[in-house]
Order: sequence, then structure tokens, then C-alpha cells
Amino acid sequence: HSRLLHDLATLVEMRGRPTELLPRMLAELRNASGADGLLFQRREGDELVVVAAVGRFTTLAGTRTTVSTSLGGAALLSRSVALAPDALDDPRVDRATCLRGEVSALMALPVDISGTPAGVLLAGWRMAEAPGESALSTLRIGAGLLAAALARAHLAHRGEDPTHLLATVLSQSSHAEAARRAPPDTDPLTRLFTAVPFQTALNASAALWSPSQNSAVLFIDLDRFHRVNEAHGHAVGDAVLQRVADLLRRCTRGHDVVARLGDDDFAVLLNRLSNPELQAAAAAERIIDAVMADNLTNDPLPRIELCIGAALIDRAGLSAERVMRDAEHALHAGKSGRH
Repeated sequence: HSRLLHDLATLVEMRGRPTELLPRMLAELRNASGADGLLFQRREGDELVVVAAVGRFTTLAGTRTTVSTSLGGAALLSRSVALAPDALDDPRVDRATCLRGEVSALMALPVDISGTPAGVLLAGWRMAEAPGESALSTLRIGAGLLAAALARAHLAHRGEDPTHLLATVLSQSSHAEAARRAPPDTDPLTRLFTAVPFQTALNASAALWSPSQNSAVLFIDLDRFHRVNEAHGHAVGDAVLQRVADLLRRCTRGHDVVARLGDDDFAVLLNRLSNPELQAAAAAERIIDAVMADNLTNDPLPRIELCIGAALIDRAGLSAERVMRDAEHALHAGKSGRH
């Protein structure tokens, strides 16, 4: 990322209006991240307005979306990355955006200026799949430098000295990049999402429910996992967790959201369900069957034992908290029924 930092830093240091610098910065960032389209949305009250766009998003300049119902708004309000790996079927995405830009996957990153969520960096790819870690890391750096450019212009307009700003942003970006082995929204051991992006996706699914957009949550707990650590050590325990993560990825679809919530707790958000009760049960059965088959072939590692609780988002008015609580209750009821 050193070349990217240098090129973008040079642009940030240039004197000029944001409307002149933003397209050039976006072009550099698009090339570095591999995105097919990239745009910056500025927040104006309850709306996000596209003020600069490059690549396949060039025709979207000037378009507006609503903060409360859009993918960019989800990133802005949660101050975390919002993903739509299958954007055409994501209720937070305007289909016209995908069709005009000819993209199938989207990622939105918040851009904070002086602690205020002021805009969104939106990237798009033609392939309907989640972008890789390298693209996410690159776009995080870009979002920070976009914030620096906009804040610098703002400070210069007010007659204040902005020279310290870029050094601060570059230092923070370089330190964070060197310190982390995985993006902050990703668990470094399993490479699954952590609780924050999972909660963001769940909030969106609950808030934007429609009869054609049912969802379900599977809450997964590893039984007696502490005994694995006690008997075999934490290295073996980590290997078991990685096995579970791999199995969950294999048993779910590209637009489902899989996360590690805690030490031995996992969750899956199943989206785009036409028959949520039947499909959630089938997904849980696939996971259990995969674990049983894996136990037969993975002799060096301890057997995996797990329990799954399910809860449905099949009507309006359900909160994310209620859904997670119902899934956890179902999990504990299942455990009690086995003893």
C-alpha cells in the first residue's frame, strides 16, 4: 500500500477544490483496489448525494439515495463497512444503481470528517461475490485519505493551518495496516465477520423486511468446547474453530452473512428466503450433516459437537434484538431437550 499512500498523499497536499481532487483520488483508489466502479456520496440531511464518480459509476453523478434505507446509509449510521455481495437482491440497494453501473457486488465505507459521519465511499464489482481482504484494506486507507482531503479543504477555507492533518491520517493508516492481520470487521482467526457487521446486516434485514425478503438467524454454539482447550491446548482449539468456520462457509450461500460472535459462538444470517421456516431448518441440517461427515474424516482433531437455534424474520415489526433473543432461546431449548 506504500505506493497508494504516496500517490493519494500527493493529491491531498495539492491545492484545489474538492470537486477537482475527488475524481482524481477516486481514480487512483479504483485502480489500486480493483473495483469496477467507485463513487463518493456526501451527506445532505436525510440524503446521500453522489458528488464524484469514476469507472462504471460515472453516470451516477448527482443521484440521490435516502440515508435510512440505503447501503451507504447503513455504513454511515453504523460507522462500519456494509457489504452487499449480491447487490441486485439486497433491499438496501437501488437496482437502478446496479443496472446503470453494470455491477453485482457493492461495498460501502463511512467517511468521517473530524468525528462526524459526512459521507460514504461506495465501491462496485461486476462479479456477484464478496470482495477480498486486500480490496477492503485498500479502500479503508482510501476512505481515511478522502476524509483528510475534505477536512483539509474545509480548514483552508476557514483560514486555519491544515498541515498537520495529512501526517496524522497517514500515521494512523500505516500503523493500523501494519498492526492488524485482518480487517477490523473480520475475526483474525476464522476470517469470518465479527459481531458488529453481523449486527448491522441483521438490523437491515429486520428493518427492511418484505413478503419477498424473509430472513432467518441460526445461532450456533460448540458444546463443551472448553474441554478441548483444557485437554488439547489452545492451538488445537483454534484449529477446531477454523474447521467450524470453513464448514459454515461451505454450507451457506454467497449472500448469507456468517460471523463469529464470541469464543465458541457463531451465527448465520440467511437472506432471500421464500419459505423461511423450511429453508432455515434445511440450512441447519446441512451444517449438522457437514460436521458429522467432517468428524469421520478429521481424525487428528477432536470431534466437533454443536447445537443450533433458529429464529425467523418473517413479518414486519421484529427487532434485531428480539430475533437474536429468540434464536438463543431456541438454542438453549435444544440443549435442554438433549439432556
